Amino acid sequence: MADDEDIPANFPVEDNDLPDDDDLPEDEPVRKRRLLFYTLEQKKTIVHEAYSQPRHVRLTARKWRVQPVQIRRWRVQLQADAVLPAYPYPRTIEERTIIKDHKKLKTRNEGRPVETPEELLNGLLPYVDGLRDSGNSVSTTVVTLELLRRSPQLLQVGFVPLRRRVLRFLKRHHYTFRVVTHKAQNHRYHAMVIDDWVGYINRQIVASAYMAEHICNFDETNVDFDPAPRSTLCKIGEKTVSLRVNGHSGRCTVMLGCTASGVKFPAFIIWKGVRDGRIHRDCRQNVFPGDNVYTVQPSGWMDGEAFQEWIQRVVRPYAELHNNSLYLLLDQFSVHMKHNNTFQLQQIGVEVDFIPAGYTPVLQVLDKGVHKPFKQYLREESIAFMVNHPEGTKPTRLDIAHWIRRSWDQVQNSTILNTWRSIGINPFHND
Repeated sequence: MADDEDIPANFPVEDNDLPDDDDLPEDEPVRKRRLLFYTLEQKKTIVHEAYSQPRHVRLTARKWRVQPVQIRRWRVQLQADAVLPAYPYPRTIEERTIIKDHKKLKTRNEGRPVETPEELLNGLLPYVDGLRDSGNSVSTTVVTLELLRRSPQLLQVGFVPLRRRVLRFLKRHHYTFRVVTHKAQNHRYHAMVIDDWVGYINRQIVASAYMAEHICNFDETNVDFDPAPRSTLCKIGEKTVSLRVNGHSGRCTVMLGCTASGVKFPAFIIWKGVRDGRIHRDCRQNVFPGDNVYTVQPSGWMDGEAFQEWIQRVVRPYAELHNNSLYLLLDQFSVHMKHNNTFQLQQIGVEVDFIPAGYTPVLQVLDKGVHKPFKQYLREESIAFMVNHPEGTKPTRLDIAHWIRRSWDQVQNSTILNTWRSIGINPFHND
């Protein structure tokens, strides 16, 4: 329906001058309704009639051949008569300007008012960074609760709208939800704890006049008989990336050790087996490569008996070559800290100190820089084995022993020395 601004001057159309629908073709009533024009007075009459009785809008619209929504629009327009001149159409440029400005005032949308000050939201960024630095999980709910704690009056906005605002704010500052790629027990390392421990170790080195070849670090690591690699090369676009494994479920424990001078101790391998059993007899009969030291344990892990054997067969021969004067650094594994084991080490002239719990990734040489290349070389040995053997062939303990020996030999002396220096334990610079 055209508005009265489109009506030419002196062109009022009366309802009784229009033909009936019955006198038009079948599709003509629609066209006829499009051509109906009403003067301002007629619009006032229609609106008055439509709202003079309850629920009378549809009946009036049918009578005057207009849509009910058009009557409602006319009512809104006529309610502006107190502001606008009651002209059926603008006659001058000034009148058009008044109407245009009035429409702008009615349709202007300033947007939702900002109830959350930007500086208050900016104060949340250090809070989020602090939670992430401590390894905690952060959600928009947690951040929104912190915002409400700082500004309780924002509760009137509503928790859900406020949480959405917080999410939009975080995304503007390049925060988004990420999938966890690594779960660690502790990765908050206080610089004061690290500096205190390293300073204490260096003072002990100076006080006892230990040389680099006297300072040792040992640690156990698990070795799977099927160390499958985590990635492989393949063509871009492949929907399925498969990987062949040897399918062996066996495992063993390897005790590796090195000195601050770069000397590598023989690998102490603990097979899964029982004392005086077949595997133990193979260990004593030198079936495996002689560069390593072997023993057995029912679970294939380090226990008190295996630790005592490691002291006698690995540590004692080296201590005797250096006048029974060694400085040994171990983690706080319960077997390492047993009184019988520490006493046995002291009997052969080995002083023991323990690394603070939770700080082995940054203070233990084996954990920080040696285990990773060792495991990488093991995976390469496994891949080479599968390439050179038919599918379904599983490696034997003899094969695993050779893998461990070759992988341990490939760990470079410079890697060990650089790791000691990165921790800060460097006897070469102590006076």
